[in-house]
Amino acid sequence: MSDKYMMDTQKMLWHLDKVNDWDKGKRISPIHIDAGLSKGCNIRCQYCYGATQGNLFTRQKEVTFPREALLNYMKGAGEIGVNSIALIGEAEPTLNPYLYEAIEVGTNAGVDLALGTNGLLLDTGRDGESALENLTWLRFNISAATEEAYLRVHSSKDFKIFKEKVKFCVDTKRRKNLSVTIGLQMVLTPDNADQVVPLAKLGGELGVDYLVVKQCSDTRDGDIGVFDQLGEYKNFDELLKKAESYSTSDYKVIIKWNKITNEGIRGYNKCQGVPFLVYSSGDGKLYPCGMFFDHRSEEFLMGDFLTQSFKEIIESDRYCDVVKRVSEIDVHKVCYANCRTNEINEFLWKIKNPPNHVNFV
Repeated sequence: MSDKYMMDTQKMLWHLDKVNDWDKGKRISPIHIDAGLSKGCNIRCQYCYGATQGNLFTRQKEVTFPREALLNYMKGAGEIGVNSIALIGEAEPTLNPYLYEAIEVGTNAGVDLALGTNGLLLDTGRDGESALENLTWLRFNISAATEEAYLRVHSSKDFKIFKEKVKFCVDTKRRKNLSVTIGLQMVLTPDNADQVVPLAKLGGELGVDYLVVKQCSDTRDGDIGVFDQLGEYKNFDELLKKAESYSTSDYKVIIKWNKITNEGIRGYNKCQGVPFLVYSSGDGKLYPCGMFFDHRSEEFLMGDFLTQSFKEIIESDRYCDVVKRVSEIDVHKVCYANCRTNEINEFLWKIKNPPNHVNFV
């Protein structure tokens, strides 16, 4: 299997206990949460979806998830049976001074923790080593392979620092024989497609476990400027296949072909995945989708970790009301292209709408 992480699909078959409970109308705890830890960023990537979620970059770097509420959130997630949390969110998680403590607390609570970061502020001392010891995976967000391209794509002159931070993580993993998976993620756009092959080469040189190339998510209004260009992705086939050729036994270049080529078209008519995957913002609020962090926020707010426990939120009528409200949205007219819940929804739609003659397997 070239993609042993199954990045271009979903892993719901390994959570059939929760799927069956959901199918019977029971309330379940989320399998996964994408969690924000801040509302700002130290760089400004040209394709940043966080810009549509209230991420104001350097203007809002000081707005972060408070310590006590954050640690209670991590503990509460373990108590109610959340399986995993990815600290990625709408902005840069390393801006939160309590990041490393949260990783340790969440792991000790029985939750698989992961981190997605641009890496520039990642600690290379004891905190950084502790994070690598406790994380399931660490992903560096990078869509450029040279200093010039890094400045163009990420609005930063810190490409050398980026490579140093990756090297620290790879060296620490090898020295301590850690199980953490370390990867790079490229967000492919028509403006940076020239970087996909050089980046595939760079990933092998840096010694990471993988490079994954994904589609660029955009609102239907084209706030990032990509939605109307999704049809152009089919022109990148040769470049992407060449990038894949840099894979070795120890390093994989993974292309999310399904999402890159689907032009944002959905095969389902209803969003049913909310109970399995929810999103928390960098200021401590819980939503059914990152689309609502800075859009119709009050209408779709599920709860606030600054004033409520996770258990209180999950058991509230408000939580159920929002889940129902999302299921009534016209996903073909409202939802942004290739949302994080997309593959889960494809799976759940088949469960609720089975084909004819299901016994003829």
